[in-house]
Order: sequence, then structure tokens, then C-alpha cells
Amino acid sequence: MNFFQSDVCNVVLIGSASRREFSTLVSWLRQNPATRIVGHFKDIGTSLDGWDILAADPEMTVVLQSWSDEFSQSDVNHLIGRTLFQRLLCCFGPWCESDGRNRAVWPDALHVSVRLAESVIAAELHRIDSGGPSIPPTLARDEVFAHRMDTTADGQSLSGLQEMIGAVISPDRVFRKTVCSTLRDYGLRSVHLPLITSRRRIVPKETPRGPIHLVFHDLDPWGELTEDSLAAARRMFPSSTVLGIASMPDAGISTEIVDAHIDAVIPKLDFENGLRWHLKCLLESHRQERVHSYS
Repeated sequence: MNFFQSDVCNVVLIGSASRREFSTLVSWLRQNPATRIVGHFKDIGTSLDGWDILAADPEMTVVLQSWSDEFSQSDVNHLIGRTLFQRLLCCFGPWCESDGRNRAVWPDALHVSVRLAESVIAAELHRIDSGGPSIPPTLARDEVFAHRMDTTADGQSLSGLQEMIGAVISPDRVFRKTVCSTLRDYGLRSVHLPLITSRRRIVPKETPRGPIHLVFHDLDPWGELTEDSLAAARRMFPSSTVLGIASMPDAGISTEIVDAHIDAVIPKLDFENGLRWHLKCLLESHRQERVHSYS
């Protein structure tokens, strides 16, 4: 008998949850009021043997893949069969970035980078809550992209951005304008600037419409000019939240920016999905702060 609340999604974890690259995701799953971990297994074989002793029937299984050949094709196929009418997602770490080019153990529909996992899982939680179907493992890549970008699955609007102003900083003028256009679609007014050079006198600055609340700084290519511009942006807009944008957030860039006080890094390869997720988290954080300040 399942004694757990019906509005909580029961989750099974498979893999090395203690590894550093998964720590943020696992912490988020454990602290999320919409999820409850009802089982954790070290590998797929162990999970298949212990499925019948789970604390509750799972609605979602999250596999943490640390390296490319960690799980065999046979075990993956058996797990897909066991979870065919539930949700299954393999979240792969930075050492598995090339799997889509030279390995096909996991279907594209069930495979996602750990840096995007929270946003994808959050969307699936919303689909479960609204009675939506799970994603079929047979979907092609373009269908997977459309599924994950389906804004109708996004339960929260981005109301609140209309009160803010953003600044987009990048050496690429076309990219700056593209980001500004995307932000405008979400309701955020923004200005765009080239890299801020050290030759310029850096002082705190506001636009004619008010202070800058959000800074979106291109981190590519990472080097001295980008690093100096990032530090200058912090001085120019001292009260802003700074979001980095990088092609490969896990390929060494996280080590380089550890002292740069960046609040989050959005991947260029899945920019709109990552952008929407981080903006939603930011707005929710602001709402919680206002609630606490009133209480």
C-alpha cells in the first residue's frame, strides 16, 4: 500500500548520486516538495532485482551516468521495458558529452545533459500533474526538441520580467541582438553592449529607464578580455544578477569562472530552454524573498 501523498512524484535514483557533477541535481530532487526519492540503486542491474521492494510505485526513474560505457545496452533495454508506462531519464555528466555522436545506448528522448536535467524534470513533473503523457522513447531528435520546448507544458508565466531591465554583453553583435530579441519575447527590456574593456573608466551605471537587474554575459571565447569584461560588468552593475552564456558549460569553464561570482551558466546549445528555466527560478526566488519580507 502506498502511504505517500498523491501530489508528490515518487522517484527512483540509479547511479552514483555522490559524484560532484550530480550533487546539485540530487540535492534539488531531495529538497523539491514535488518529488520523493523512494529508492536508490548503484546500477541498473541492482535496480531491476530490487524493484519489488521499493517504498512506493515510482512515477519517474532518474539514471545518473558518470561515464560513457557505464551501463550496458542489455540493462538499458530491460530498464526501458520496466518503465515503459512511467517516466525515465538518463542524466549524463560532462564525460559523456560526445555520446550522441559515437554511441547510441540511450534513445535521444531519454537522454539529457545534467546541466539541463532540472528544467527537463520540472517540465515532466508539470506534465504528470496535468495528466500529460510521458515522452515515447522512439521519438526522433527534432520531435524531442519540440517536446522539450513546448511552452504549453510550462505551467508558470514569466510575469515579473516586465518590471526589470537586462544588459546583454558579448563580442558578437549578432548574438547580442538575438539574445535581446529572445528576452523581449519573455517581456524583458534589455540593452546590448560589446565587451567592456579595461581602458574604460568603470563606474556604477543605470539606463534612462532605471537600474540593470539582469546581466547576460557571453563567456565565449574564455580569456583575459572576457574575464576583465565580466569583472567590469560586476562593477558597472553592482546590484544585478549575472548569468553567463557558454557553448560548453562543463568543459573546464566552471573551473575558470569559480571566482567570477556568476549566478548561473546557460548553455548555448539549448539556449531557450535553459534561459526559460533560469529566469523562472530567479523570479520564483524573488517572489519567495518578497513573501518572507512581508511575513
